[in-house]
Amino acid sequence: MDNLLYFPSDKIQSPYLEIKRFIDFVKQLSELNEDIRFEDHYWKGEVHFVKTGISSKDRSPENILHHSILEFAKAYVKYQRINHKLKTQDAVLAIRVIEQICLVKYGEVDLTKLVIADFDLAAENAKENYKEGSAYHVGRQLKILLDFLRKLKIVALPEWKNKIKKPPEKSIVLDEQSEEYRTSKLPDEEAIFTIADIFSHKDSELSNRDIFVSSAVGLLLSAPERASELFFLKVNCIHEEEDQMPSKINLGLVVDDSNVKEVFGIRWYAQKNYGYDIKYIPSVMIPTAKRAIARLIKMSEKPRHLAYLLETSDKFPRHELCPDVPDHQLLNRSEVLLAMGFDLSSYEDSKTANDSGIAFLRTRGIPISDNSVCLNDLNIVLRNRLPKGFPYVPFKTGNGVKVKWSEALFCSFVNQFHSNKLTIFSELWMPHIDTLNEDLSPTKKKLRGKDELSNVQSIFQRWGYGDYSITTHQFRHLLNTIANTNGMDSLLLAKWSGRADMKQNRVYDHTTVQDRNLGLIEIQKNEVGTVNTDSTFTFQIATPRTLQELNTRTTLSMHTTEFGLCTHSYIDEPCLKYRNCLNCTEHVCTKGDEEKKKRLQDRLRKEKILWVKDKEAVSKNVTGATVWLEMRELTIKRCEQMITLLDDPNIPDGTPLSLPSSEDVTHLDLAYQKAGRKRIPVIENTQRKKIEDEAHSLNSVLLMDSWI
Repeated sequence: MDNLLYFPSDKIQSPYLEIKRFIDFVKQLSELNEDIRFEDHYWKGEVHFVKTGISSKDRSPENILHHSILEFAKAYVKYQRINHKLKTQDAVLAIRVIEQICLVKYGEVDLTKLVIADFDLAAENAKENYKEGSAYHVGRQLKILLDFLRKLKIVALPEWKNKIKKPPEKSIVLDEQSEEYRTSKLPDEEAIFTIADIFSHKDSELSNRDIFVSSAVGLLLSAPERASELFFLKVNCIHEEEDQMPSKINLGLVVDDSNVKEVFGIRWYAQKNYGYDIKYIPSVMIPTAKRAIARLIKMSEKPRHLAYLLETSDKFPRHELCPDVPDHQLLNRSEVLLAMGFDLSSYEDSKTANDSGIAFLRTRGIPISDNSVCLNDLNIVLRNRLPKGFPYVPFKTGNGVKVKWSEALFCSFVNQFHSNKLTIFSELWMPHIDTLNEDLSPTKKKLRGKDELSNVQSIFQRWGYGDYSITTHQFRHLLNTIANTNGMDSLLLAKWSGRADMKQNRVYDHTTVQDRNLGLIEIQKNEVGTVNTDSTFTFQIATPRTLQELNTRTTLSMHTTEFGLCTHSYIDEPCLKYRNCLNCTEHVCTKGDEEKKKRLQDRLRKEKILWVKDKEAVSKNVTGATVWLEMRELTIKRCEQMITLLDDPNIPDGTPLSLPSSEDVTHLDLAYQKAGRKRIPVIENTQRKKIEDEAHSLNSVLLMDSWI
């Protein structure tokens, strides 16, 4: 796609000529997709140029934007989408409200005659016709539009400030209305239990549609993915490995496999430029995810096989209904129908079967008389009806993700999920997010050309559970809320959810006020003491203590750290490892301090995430990256070792624990390394070293020499 910036002419003859020059420039740029022509008023997959308040499905000529602004609107929307990555649906908002104001005031839209008052009126109009959040968004787009017109020197107006106040973020405000809003974002608990009950039935008791819906929900409850991303899954999406959990075995003390744990993940493709990644599944959901994927693999087996035949050979695909005859042999009508995947035996009434068969052939342009066509002829018909882009699935979203029909987990036949239409075993079809959403709520779909609702029941209605209603996005909100409630690291949560910006986590956090307050109280209790009966906190001042107070055998001065205690004596020399306590031999962790252990665990998670980035930097030959990677690996190792000790049931609570010396890597060393200089070698103080060695022999059980 083009990435060309438009610059106004140095010698502008008139604003009108500049507008025309801009429109002509944009017309020369590549279209947003192959289905779009600039002249069209309805841009498939992008935007429809209709007036404010008009449905995008409305095709009435009178509801198109006024001709005086229509061409500029198309050029502006296209240009902003290409060069500034603005969504087309967003860019057109300002155009619509400005058009509405201008038509009332002037009878047409003359961009050159706009005044600041027009933008004020447009903002007021937006406040009256849109919800708070949407109105604020319209105001932002109005400012972008005016700044653009000023840049092109179409208008000579001062800067305009959006006067629509940004509404409070309902995901973080604690008033009653916001709590109700957050609750609405979460799925009905009973509805989830209902789907779980349906999912628990035998395969033979479930229809293809039931398997599709319940399995899809099972996967959406296993990882916080967008429902549209389900359909990017491939049949080989499962990732399994064995992981050595942190324990004594990591330290070389025990050699067994008692702590080997299965790690199960799913290879998802996340939209919004996040790409493919493995999403690890909570242990409790692994059986559900495995069963769901197994069912979908089985259900898609035959359509995937058909796709494979079509992909790998130019001959007619010999599916299971196809007559066993030579490709050139002329066929009777029944054989033609079977070859085209239409099974007449499914009809109980012969007349109905005959009429349906004839209608099927006629819609595909196939002669209904016997001995008129052979498999070679039908091969042409069949391939002309293949989905666009075959052998790849033509996804409307996903930034061009490539998934072949032959490897798509949700690959299906036409009508495979239909209750009263025959499955066509020679034609491919892929369900989509609307297919799933239609099954999770009572239908609102009307019969074409009628006011009657179509006879499509939700999965709850089909199984006699009533009119439960949930949306696919609620599952994503639910998993994020559970993760937040249980203290998942923000960076890890963003990665698990496929978000590029962890600031977006708050939108999906719907913990209640009570949950947050309880969590805060627990943190406060662990940090500073206990909660009194009058609900006020008792704080303790962190003053230096002797190690005797902590049941140790040394007399060095100490102070508290993020993870434990520092036994360094500042009488000797300043600390050279500022905030690098984990790699210091003078650092002590106390067994039984759960809050400090939790911090260690959080630190370990973050270090592992950063390790991946360091690894990537090393692969790109970034200067100095190797040094940081080595330090990161050392930190991870020592973190795991210390957590293992803190989890060891054989070590009594209150025992001070320290790790053995390792390669001395300090922040000062790293600074010198980055500057391309070597630090003066440290002269070992043998007397002090002797004292340190004695101090580390606090407990014979904890001698560390054999651990490295």
